[in-house]
Amino acid sequence: MNIYEHNDISSLDKILNNWSELNKDYHDITIFQDVNWLKSWWEYKTKQRTIIPYILEIKQSNEIVGVFPLYIHVITLAGVNFRILKPVGSELSDYLVPILSKNYSAEEALNLVFAKIMKDKTNWDYFDWGNIPEYSCFDKFLNKKLSSNSKLKRNRIEACPYFKINKDIMKTINNFDQKWLKDIYYKERKIKRSGKLVYQKVITEEEIEPIMKKLFDLHCKRWEKTDTPSRFQSATERDFLLSAAINLHKAKLLHLSYLSHNDEIIAIHFGMSDGKKFYYYIPTFDMNFAKYSVGQLLIYNLILQAGREGCDVFDFLRGNEAYKYKWGASNRYNVRYICFNRTIKSTLFKYMLKTYDSKFFNDNLQPLFLNRISKSTS
Repeated sequence: MNIYEHNDISSLDKILNNWSELNKDYHDITIFQDVNWLKSWWEYKTKQRTIIPYILEIKQSNEIVGVFPLYIHVITLAGVNFRILKPVGSELSDYLVPILSKNYSAEEALNLVFAKIMKDKTNWDYFDWGNIPEYSCFDKFLNKKLSSNSKLKRNRIEACPYFKINKDIMKTINNFDQKWLKDIYYKERKIKRSGKLVYQKVITEEEIEPIMKKLFDLHCKRWEKTDTPSRFQSATERDFLLSAAINLHKAKLLHLSYLSHNDEIIAIHFGMSDGKKFYYYIPTFDMNFAKYSVGQLLIYNLILQAGREGCDVFDFLRGNEAYKYKWGASNRYNVRYICFNRTIKSTLFKYMLKTYDSKFFNDNLQPLFLNRISKSTS
């Protein structure tokens, strides 16, 4: 096997140009490894800060064995620049795994990559890879490394509820909380008494922008009077998701749908589907219709639609909100690995992070630290 380093984000287009092969022939692939998603993320992130591509491609003969889409960015603390190495898609991607072929030894490819990363240790001070599905091929490899590498640390970070969709959809429905479901049916009948309730899925590219604008509007209104206002108040956030929607639609991976009542849109969901898994990503609804639980009515319709489209998994993604378990969901978890190297700067950064985690720091200095990081990474 040979390894090649690319420092141009456009190289991903050449390497990852066939989703159907990627989805079939590579370990643990999810929608968040699609090149259209990664490109939208890159365009979004470069508007916020300077980031440098560090893309590693492993090949044997002419065949792609693996791809590690990484990037480096710099933060400044106490006048010292620290270089952080992370996977492309961080923060906004619920699952982050390298792309590893099932036809070759994953362990051999991963050993080659990590030897390369450690050899390049003068180019990074801190390696941070979160949202790795627990027990995935990548997690198993890194877990083995823990005993021999004291600089590598692992933490379980978030629950990702999901459930399987039976081909007989009634068997799936029977796994729902029946009291919960009865209440949803009641509210569905109630809202239908006052008008026509319709579930629709976006089909054409021309439909995307007006539906996304409505999603942003409803999301902002829903969260405006809370302690966590909508991220879509930001034009940058809106541009990212609209771009992602258009790119995913071109790849036939977008699942954008909504409920309307008397031709008024009252609930919208932006998600993805690859025909096998359905990804529940960003929902919102009109607060004027909250008494009818229209958000849950939309989920019910999404489950039925996912079943009709042949999906066998409904993935609620990150977050252990109580309503997800009413639909019969069980937990899977994501893990995070961080790694330091043996340089002086990396050791310094390690002790800074330890200070950040201390009680005294959290009580007294954390706001100043976070403000400093915000300024240095914006």
